[in-house]
Parts: sequence; structure tokens; C-alpha cells
Amino acid sequence: MGRRRPRPNKNRRDEKGYKAHVKENKLFEKYYKELGFVPEEEWDAFMNALREPLPITFRITSFGGETEELKKLVKTEYIGKLLEEKSESDKPKVICLPWYPDELGWQLNSSRQEVRKDARFEKLKTFLLQETESGSISRQEAVSMIPPMLMAVKSHHKVLDMCAAPGSKTAQLIEYLHNTPDNQIPEGYVVANDVDNKRCYLMTHQVKRLNSPCCAIINHDASYLPNLRYGDGPCEFVKYDRILCDVPCSGDGTLRKNQDIWSKWTPNQGINLHGIQAKILKRGLDLLEVGGRLVYSTCSLNPVEDEAVIAGMLQKCEGTVELVDVSEEIKNLKYTPGLSYWKLMTKDGSQFFDSYESVTNYTHFQPSMFAPSKEESEKLNLHRCMRVLPHQQDTGGFFIAVLVKKATLPWQQKKEAKLSEQKDKSEANGGEVKDNKMEEGNPSEQMVKEDEGTKKRPAEEDEDLNPKPSKQVTRRLHGYKEDPYIFMDEKDPMWEPIRNFYGIPEDFPRNQIMYRAENGQRRTLYFVSSAIRDLVRRNNDRFKFINLGVKIFGRSKSPLVPDCDYRIAQEGLVTMKSTLQKRALVLSREDFILALTKENPLFKEFSADGISKFQGIDTGSIALLYKGSESGSRPACDLVICGWRGKTSLRAFINHGLRFHYLRLFSEKLAEELAIQMEERKQQKKDKEKTEEEGNVELDPEENTGVDQRDVDSEKTRGERMEVDDGETVDDVVDGCDNDTGDRCTDGQTDECGT
Repeated sequence: MGRRRPRPNKNRRDEKGYKAHVKENKLFEKYYKELGFVPEEEWDAFMNALREPLPITFRITSFGGETEELKKLVKTEYIGKLLEEKSESDKPKVICLPWYPDELGWQLNSSRQEVRKDARFEKLKTFLLQETESGSISRQEAVSMIPPMLMAVKSHHKVLDMCAAPGSKTAQLIEYLHNTPDNQIPEGYVVANDVDNKRCYLMTHQVKRLNSPCCAIINHDASYLPNLRYGDGPCEFVKYDRILCDVPCSGDGTLRKNQDIWSKWTPNQGINLHGIQAKILKRGLDLLEVGGRLVYSTCSLNPVEDEAVIAGMLQKCEGTVELVDVSEEIKNLKYTPGLSYWKLMTKDGSQFFDSYESVTNYTHFQPSMFAPSKEESEKLNLHRCMRVLPHQQDTGGFFIAVLVKKATLPWQQKKEAKLSEQKDKSEANGGEVKDNKMEEGNPSEQMVKEDEGTKKRPAEEDEDLNPKPSKQVTRRLHGYKEDPYIFMDEKDPMWEPIRNFYGIPEDFPRNQIMYRAENGQRRTLYFVSSAIRDLVRRNNDRFKFINLGVKIFGRSKSPLVPDCDYRIAQEGLVTMKSTLQKRALVLSREDFILALTKENPLFKEFSADGISKFQGIDTGSIALLYKGSESGSRPACDLVICGWRGKTSLRAFINHGLRFHYLRLFSEKLAEELAIQMEERKQQKKDKEKTEEEGNVELDPEENTGVDQRDVDSEKTRGERMEVDDGETVDDVVDGCDNDTGDRCTDGQTDECGT
């Protein structure tokens, strides 16, 4: 018999065994060729870019004294040589994003496969993993960085992120908010919302790396987002200075990353999402302060999801909202101006329509999806929108529009006039008028028609009535039952032992300390800004708060410290370090490095000055400070870690990511040596476990019962063990993308997944 003829492989797979995606979609090409926003001579470059893998991008956290030190480290130690080399595509291996400020954004022009195989990237991969864990680096797609930049956030602004998960843009907004002198707590705050309960917890992990007391994460449907009360009056509602409206979309701008979209894309996806996108934008404008700025964005190239939503809302606002030109605020970014004319295509691609009047036999098309007249388009200034195309700067596709609210919206004006009229009548009759602002969820059942033929309840016309979501949406909001947030009373007896032990000033705002144990022991104490406290106090029973505040103390009872049952938490040291007057020690450079590199260094291993300071303080939790700004040596920034002062030794209580981060600021060699030590300890532990399992070695009973004095000193409890995932590898930083765009895009669904 001859050899069997090989059969054609219908399920092609790549080198890892995963099913390979066919990067073609005839409908996609037909639709976007017809729209014409990609010039004919650039079409091949556009399609080729979509078929190429997305570059790896990251940015350096922009607040905190360590930013400049880390930027120098990135340029000299990790990408200095790579800047001069070329990738397989003849591009520089690494570039600094030319439009991102202060050289804080970077891009690797190499595929993930190339990064994995190239030994020159090994050091950089390890760096990215460890610095991401410490919060000093954020993995984020390049175009995802643009909307927060255009919001122009200041420290006093009230900021809302309507569709926030997974949280990279929220983290960026928090960074801008904290751009204050001397790292003072800002007056403003960030409220981050998402409809998906599980993704809210993912966002919590992303945001808490920044240790901000000025952020609250809530779980609501953005299109029906209730009003937040503030102050003591019954009719005072929060109006935000800045709103990010990053809506759910079809996500065809993320084809480079989400390759399954190639086979699933149809023109109907954008049509199905147009309505929810318009609702979210309208609710955002309702909540925006007059003079405030709203940024609308999608990771879709489809004008039905982009310009059509903007144009329809501008027409409804009747001149009270303006589309502004922000080209001067983000220089060196290449983009295509917004469209003034577009067409819609049927699902099978057989017909195109340029107006609602030309549509026949298709009920899913709505008037608001079509382009306005030429004269109306010129008035709306749709060319001020920005569409970033993948081939222009080797990015994903993205759409951004920046709106400014110039005056009260028309439907808000009608409501105010109605209330004023009712008040005048009531005063004339000597009675009182009931304020409709206090009526929650009391929409009339009467339906009213809008100009485009869609129906909407009056509650949606009134921003002060909290509109009720549908039953389907309500079911999706259900998730984990959260414990209530309880703020500490001014006379709470548990605070005095903590205050006395750490030497915290009497005027410290203890009413901004909260806990989540209504009954039983308070295991963790959190701190929030005064503005966040007021929001929670007024809305705790009306809003679903998922996470807020920063952990400052954790319960860790020890027989060695009978005076205080709480130890300092590393997360809260940025906020609390200046208040710990009795339990803060300033160490020299050498002593600080010793505390970081050794697990349990004895006092006698420190300098004479260090020994003297340890002897002058009692056993218990302490803060260790390094004054780099005064030392004149690297790093030239102040650092602080929490630790435990035992009887004869010291222990630093920080996770591995932060430990590597601080050592790297002193010297990259120190971080490398620590990595070798940790790997050796891990291998020794594995060898010991293997030997014990095989029963080849009998342990000495006396050796078994022996206790190291340093272990007794440390009193290391479960809560004090460093939280490190030993299963995480350096390749996770390449495969596990924290990018914002694409992860939340839908295929015809209406999840609030934003980009």
C-alpha cells in the first residue's frame, strides 16, 4: 500500500495548538470601503495593520515622588539598548509614545512571540510584571490612554467614570486627580461605575494599587444611574465636573487583539448598540455640571456608534452642549477627523441607505442612526470628533468626542420652570409644594413620543427623578451581598489605644475612618476623604458601593503588644506616614536596604544609628522611612514601608512586588540578587517537601521543636504574610493583558463593557 494522502486541515491551529482565526470578513471590508474614511491609497495598510498583532504598551504612574526615578530607570536599565535596535518589521523595538506627556508612555514594536523568544526582553518582562504588581506601571493599550488625557482633570474636580471596568482608565483619572503639591489629599474624587458586578471586583484590584482615599466604586446601570445626594439638604444632588462616557460597543477597533471578532462582525452589531449608547450619553449629560466636560469614546470605527450618537444628542440639546476642538491638547497624535456623512448597510450587505426615508422593509433602522443634513452637520462641527485608525501609529482603532455643557439642558430647563411655577402657586396659596426631586422611582406610566418615533418615559426626561431600570437590568445588578460601611464615632473607645500607641494627633479626622463589621470585631479600618465620606453617609442605603477608601490598620493581636491590637497597613502609609509620630523611624540608605533584602535581620546587623533607634522604641508595628530627598544619593525620593519591631529583630511587611520595586530604585543589582535568593529558597522548600514525602530522611525531634528567636519576634500572623501568587510567571505580563479596550466589547449585547 502507498502512503495515505493527507487530508486538508479544516481546523488550522497555531504553534500553541489554539485554533487559528481567519482574519477576513467580506462584509467588514465592503462596509468600511463604502464609508470612505480610509483613503483608497491607505486601504491596504489599514487592513494589514488590523491583521498584525497589537504592540505591547505601558505607562508609568504619574503621581508620587518615584515617577522621575522610575522613568530614569526605564530609559537607562531596560530599554536604552533596545531603542537603537529594529524589530522584524524594521521598526524600532521600543518607542516612547510621542503624544503621551513627560515620556511616561512606551510601546514595544515586537510581537508577543518575539518578546517570549528573545532573551533580551527577559529582563524587561520581569520588570513589567513586578512593577505592575506594585502599582508603579500600568499595562494599558495606547488608544485607551487618550480619553482620560482629554478630560483635563484637576485635583478639585468631581469625576465620574460611567462604564469603568476593568479600570485602567479609572486608574489614570485617579493619577491626574492626585497631582497635588506634597501629595496632599485632593478635594475632588472619582466615582467609578460598572453594571457588571463581577467586573467591579476586577476594577477594585486595578484601582487599589494606587492607594487613593478619594475613589468610590459603585455597581449600577449607567443608562439609569441614580443621583448622588450630598450635603444635609434633601434636594442637593452631585453634578460632576468631568465625566468619562466610555460606552459598550461592537469593538471592531480591537480586531488586532480580539481576533474572534473577524468571524462574528456584522453591521447589525453597531445598530443594536446605538440605543443604549445614546441613553448612557444622555444620562451623562444630565449629571454633568454646567461648564463641565464629558468625553465620549468607543473602540468601534462604526459611525452608527460614534458620530450618529453624538449628532443625535447635540440636536436634542439645542445648543446647550458643544463639541469642542481638542487637537491642541494632544499634539503628535495622528487621527482622522469625524465624518459628516455616512451610510448604513443591511446585515447581508445587499443594500446601503443614506437616509431614513430611503429605508424599506427594515424596522431596526432608526432616524437617529443616519447623518444629519449638510447644513446641520456644519453647525454641529462633527469634524471635531477624532477617529484613530490602526495603521496611523500602529495602535488599535478608537473614537473620541469631547463635549462641553454650556447651559442647562432643554429638558432640565422645563423641569426647573415647572417646579418654580408650582412653588409660586403654593406660596400664593400659603401652602407647601412637594419637591419632585425627592420622589425616587415614581415614573408615570404614560408614554410620550419623541421626534424620531422612539418612546420614553417622563422619568427619563427628568434628571432629578431616579429612573428605574428594567427588570432584566435589575437582575443583572445582583451580586455579592456587601457589608455596610460604618464610620467611626467621635467618641468610639477603640480609637484611643490606637491613637496613643502611634502618637496620632488629636485633630486627626477619625470620622473619616470606617469599617465593615456591623457586629463583631473590626478586623480592618479604612480611611476615606471627607468628600467620599459625605457621599457614603448620604447614599449608603440607596447605592451599591463595592469598594472605597484605603486600608490603614489591620487587627493583629499579639501578646508582645498588649497596648494596641492593630498594626499599620502598607496601603495606608502614604496617607498616614506624617501622623505616626511615635512609631516612625528614619533609616539610613544602608539600613533601609538591609530591611528590604533580609527576611528577619537582627538589630546587631544594622548601623549604630539604626540600633539606637530600634532600642528607643517598643515592640510592635512601625513605619520605616528613607529620606532620599535629603540624602543626595539614588533614589532621590522619599520611601516608606511598614514593619514589625520584635525583641531582637526587624521584619518588613510588604509584598514581593513592592519589595522588588523599592530595591530596584536603589540598584537593579539588589533586585536581581533578591530574585536569586527567593528562587533558591523556593527550590530548597520543594526539595525538602520531596525528601519528606519519599521518607528518605528522618527529622531530629529536637530540631523539629526548635524555634528561631526571630520568628517569635515577628509574630507573623496570617494577615501579615506577604500576598504573593507563586503561580504567576513573567510570561503572564505578555499574555495577561490589562489593556482596557476590547475586553468589554460585546457581540450585539448591551453589557456595559466599555473600552
